[in-house]
Formats: sequence, structure tokens, C-alpha cells
Amino acid sequence: MSAAILSGGDFVRRVVDGLLRGAGRGKFLCARCLVKVTRDHVDGRYLAREVALAIADLFRAPGRMTHLASSTCAACAGSATPCLGVAIP
Repeated sequence: MSAAILSGGDFVRRVVDGLLRGAGRGKFLCARCLVKVTRDHVDGRYLAREVALAIADLFRAPGRMTHLASSTCAACAGSATPCLGVAIP
């Protein structure tokens, strides 16, 4: 059995996806708040800059997440800002 090795960006993507599909389902967060929340859920070897770069990549290619070009962030209430989230079906 072989283990998959994830890059830092892939790991951050999985963490963000898990957060937005779990307790954050239906909430949309701006990049700044996603960096803060993600940093709370990864260990200290991931620098804020690395997490921020991975979050920026998520906004360019959100995959299974939903990108809203202009929304109100559920965490900071910043309006008219790009946000990522997972819509409730």
C-alpha cells in the first residue's frame, strides 16, 4: 500500500474544502477570512504566506467549491468581495 504525498497547496485545498463542506456549509468566506480559518486548522509549518498563496489559487480554480465574484463574507461581514463556499442544495 502506498501513501499519496500532497503538496502544501493540495493540503490547504483539502482543509478548506472540508471546512466549507462541514460546519461552514452554506457560508461564503473572503480570502482573508479563509486564510485565518485555515491557519487555525493546520500545523505551524505552514506559513501564512503559503496558506494565502494556496487560497489565491483556490479563487482562480475553485474546483468543487463555489466562487462568488461579489458577496458578503459570513465571517467579517465584508460586502461586495469575492468569496468561496459550498452552497446548500
